[in-house]
Amino acid sequence: MVRRSLIILVAAVALALASLASAAPRLIDVNDDFYAPKNPPARNFSTGPSFRWSNGGGSITPHNIRQNDKLFRSGALTRGPINFTINASAGSFRYYCELHGTPDGQGMAGTVKVRPIAVPDLLGEIEVQWADSNTNTGSRFDVRYRVDNRRWKTWKNDTRSFHGAFGHKDNPVNYSPSRHNYKIKVRSERRTVGKHSDFSPVLSLG
Repeated sequence: MVRRSLIILVAAVALALASLASAAPRLIDVNDDFYAPKNPPARNFSTGPSFRWSNGGGSITPHNIRQNDKLFRSGALTRGPINFTINASAGSFRYYCELHGTPDGQGMAGTVKVRPIAVPDLLGEIEVQWADSNTNTGSRFDVRYRVDNRRWKTWKNDTRSFHGAFGHKDNPVNYSPSRHNYKIKVRSERRTVGKHSDFSPVLSLG
C-alpha cells in the first residue's frame, strides 16, 4: 500500500514538472516597419523565456518593442541588433514600435498571448498557475472565472500569488467538473493603477 502511494506521488510530481517545463520561446522577427509574425499563436504558461524579438541590425530606420503600458520595453529605438526576450506571465500583451506603431495596433504593432495552466495536485484538486518568480511582465494579477456560460466573476484581484487551488474549500466555487464547465482568464499588472495587460486566452476546466 505504501509502495503504491509512493508510485502515485512520484507520477503526480512528474506530471506537475512536465506541465511547467520550459519551452523554446516563440520567435518574432523585427523587420523594417513590421514584425513577423506580429501576432504569434498563444502559448500556455511555462517557466523561462516566452517570446523573443530579434534582428541582425542594419535596419534603415530605428525600431524597438514596447508593451502599451510598459510592462516590457526593449529599450531606446535602435538601428542596431535587437535580441529582446520576456518571461511572460498570463495575459494578452499589445506591443508596438515607438516610431512606427501605435498603442491601438496601427502600423508596426502586435500582440503576444499567454494562457494560464492547470496542474492536478496530490489531492486531486486543480492548481491553476499564471506566473512564477522569474516572470517579468507584472507583479500583481487579476484572475476571473465563469461557470458554464454565466457571467464572469472575480476569483482574485491584485493578488501577488502566482497560482491558486481552484475549488479548494469551495473557493471560489464548489468545483464539480462532471457537471459544469469552468473557464479562467488572467491579466498581469504593475502596482501602478491602470498599468496592465489585457486578459489572457481562456483556460477551460471540466
